[in-house]
Amino acid sequence: MTDPAGIDIEAAGIAATIESLAAEEVDRLPFGVIRLDPAGVVTQYSRLERHLSGYRREAVGRDFFAEIAPCMDNAAFRGRIERARTAGRLDIVFDYVSDMPNGARDVELRVRVVSALDGGCWILMQRDA
Repeated sequence: MTDPAGIDIEAAGIAATIESLAAEEVDRLPFGVIRLDPAGVVTQYSRLERHLSGYRREAVGRDFFAEIAPCMDNAAFRGRIERARTAGRLDIVFDYVSDMPNGARDVELRVRVVSALDGGCWILMQRDA
């Protein structure tokens, strides 16, 4: 197996790769990882994503768009995911500027969203350095 730190956010077959990793290995990926169930509830939230996003509460079990990232519950972020899901191709990559509600500077993200095996999805977020 490849060292998780060397996995690229745009690698082919990334969903299968991530699903084969233990939680500790997902925590070592060089980008934030969030797994949502089909209802949009967080089932996994990587240590790096917690650190980079500044989200300090327990994320697992919470509705991602309502409780964790309401700033991403818009056409430019959630809308893209829903349109791709409706089209039957949930493997999208896009750039997004996250407006942080706490007054911190805006954060440029490279986002990839891919289907999870159970019908949910993986949201992968790489921050601009």
